[in-house]
Amino acid sequence: MNKRGLLIFCLLGAVMTANAQTFGGHRQGYLSINNYNGNSMTSAITLFLDGQNVVNMPNWRITARVTGQVATDGKIFPADKVSLQPHITQGTANPSPVPSVSQIGFYPNVILSTSEQDLVTQSNAPLYNTGGYYRWEFKFNWTILGGSYLSNLQKWKEYRFSIEFRFYNSNNQLMGSVPLDHTVQVGDLGNPPVENNFSLVVNGGARNGTLTLQSRSDYETGAGVTYNNGLTVNANAAYQVTVNASSGTPHFSYGSNIIDLNVLNVKLNTTSSGVTALNTVTLSTGAQVIAKGSSTNNQNVNFDVGYSINPASKDKLLYAYKDKQQSETTYTTTLQYTILAQ
Repeated sequence: MNKRGLLIFCLLGAVMTANAQTFGGHRQGYLSINNYNGNSMTSAITLFLDGQNVVNMPNWRITARVTGQVATDGKIFPADKVSLQPHITQGTANPSPVPSVSQIGFYPNVILSTSEQDLVTQSNAPLYNTGGYYRWEFKFNWTILGGSYLSNLQKWKEYRFSIEFRFYNSNNQLMGSVPLDHTVQVGDLGNPPVENNFSLVVNGGARNGTLTLQSRSDYETGAGVTYNNGLTVNANAAYQVTVNASSGTPHFSYGSNIIDLNVLNVKLNTTSSGVTALNTVTLSTGAQVIAKGSSTNNQNVNFDVGYSINPASKDKLLYAYKDKQQSETTYTTTLQYTILAQ
């Protein structure tokens, strides 16, 4: 056996026939991985539907599920590092051509699991044939994700698992299934890569930040608040921090009353020398970059979090002004901070 990398073998699957209609599948070759970058094979797996009958089946469904894994030295190959991507369709049908990947509505990338995963949940194109022989073929790329997880597996050892593909009609009735067995062999891949690590924590009062408008002057000329060391980041690579309002809270709201998000500006501040950019942004539901930096070398870097009224939109606050004799009114929204690689 070739011992230069990681090999994926896909054994020819069985077919299941129902109502003069066949659902089957087969594979093409194997996938070899000789480093930690991962790899993909084009059209590695073909699933097909064929028959001789007149058929008009809308809203059909195809799924995939890992049905069994054989441990080697107490370890199994992780199913969530394997994925399928629809590539092309081909075949014959009467009277029209086989619909394309996009016309059917296959999901662009499906990560395998021991639970059933839809390759297409409800086909946009019906399985349609007016008579005579038809054969619809769906070809999928087969991808193994790269990463240092491969170092946890034993070199020159085989890891086996089985995948079952299922075909359902519009009533979610099983019409056919195809089992494919796979064998993975891990070769000598060299030194594993250093993986990026990022973390972000919102601290103290910044976790429930409050900007208080106490007087009419605050409504007319603006106000601001700063939470010292309100945000902490830690990274071993270049990073960026974004902020947005949750899509579930697209306004500041008080009961049925709302105020547009763009009344608020958000800004971070820090004295850290590794920070390369700090931006004041006007709040929206779209993520915006408010800070960039080089690696913190796995050390914590603190930012002050500042909220202030956006002068360009302060007029939107005037209608919300309350007389001092009235009880306090609080408009709320939910902010999300995210740290990402640059």
